[in-house]
Amino acid sequence: MSKIAGPFSTEKLLHKILFIQKSVDQNFRLILDQNWNSKNAEHRKEIRECLSTEFSAHFSREQLVMLSDLNWLPQASSGYFSISHCRTLGGFAFSKFKCGFDMEESKRISLDILKRTSSSEELENVPRAEFLWGAKESGYKALSDTVSNLVISDLHCTGWESHFENQVFSFRLKSEKALDFSLNKGFIFSEADCLFAIYFR
Repeated sequence: MSKIAGPFSTEKLLHKILFIQKSVDQNFRLILDQNWNSKNAEHRKEIRECLSTEFSAHFSREQLVMLSDLNWLPQASSGYFSISHCRTLGGFAFSKFKCGFDMEESKRISLDILKRTSSSEELENVPRAEFLWGAKESGYKALSDTVSNLVISDLHCTGWESHFENQVFSFRLKSEKALDFSLNKGFIFSEADCLFAIYFR
């Protein structure tokens, strides 16, 4: 079960999460808390404390010790974690598949940045321009540790589908640098002016 604490409709978010779980045939978890927002100077430490207490079974002893190093990206012996935060919220995703999670306030995603990191074809085909940032950022997080010299603009978003009844959009990624995609399924949705993107490699 996912945990959500903050200025969001828990029912709406859980409905969207359930749809994504069914789409990838697995029970990934999304843990969100407004106290983990980037305005809280301790937000990164507090997220990792949650990982080390509530999810300790997924980490070896050495990995649990490494969680205190804020420069170390959490790596678990069992499953995958991906952390994200913005000015209003923070949290992480957990999955048995390699995944990337991103959240961002929609108004902070500029068209100038999207034009520098996306092709004209991508901008023409995406349902909402700001979706490209979340899609690429979540994909980057899922791929960058195994693909050398990967940058955001190396990822190309394709196959956009609207799942209107669930208020979720799905996408796929292509890249000349990353050829090994097991699932290649990504999902993005908005809630309370925040974009949430989760990509399963």
